Amino acid sequence: MVEISKRCKIVLLINSVAALLFMVFYLIIPKIYFNITDGPVFDPYYWRAFGVTLLVLGLFSLRAYMIGNKEQAKFMLEIGIIWPLIILILNIWELIFLELSLTYTINTWLNNIILLVLGIMNFYTYYKE
Repeated sequence: MVEISKRCKIVLLINSVAALLFMVFYLIIPKIYFNITDGPVFDPYYWRAFGVTLLVLGLFSLRAYMIGNKEQAKFMLEIGIIWPLIILILNIWELIFLELSLTYTINTWLNNIILLVLGIMNFYTYYKE
């Protein structure tokens, strides 16, 4: 079994922390987060389903970090490249086609910046591995 680099471990840990932090917003306190961000529509099922997706991503990134297997780590980095890219595309579509409040628009742009940073960080680490 080939060990992963320290850089890769740090990126997996950052992925895990980011996913688990946002999981709290979408799975545990979705109504509070919705009210704070002034979201356009609140459907508890879909907000929590998104939260569970983040929980799975966070747990598997943490698992890859703890095991340290290069193949598992590369797979999680691939997901860490593709998933933020898809969500980023959806967020841009949302900004263009939906009527959103200023608060929600700012929140979406902040999320886009986070997704972009995570995606670039994962791509760079994947390339270096």
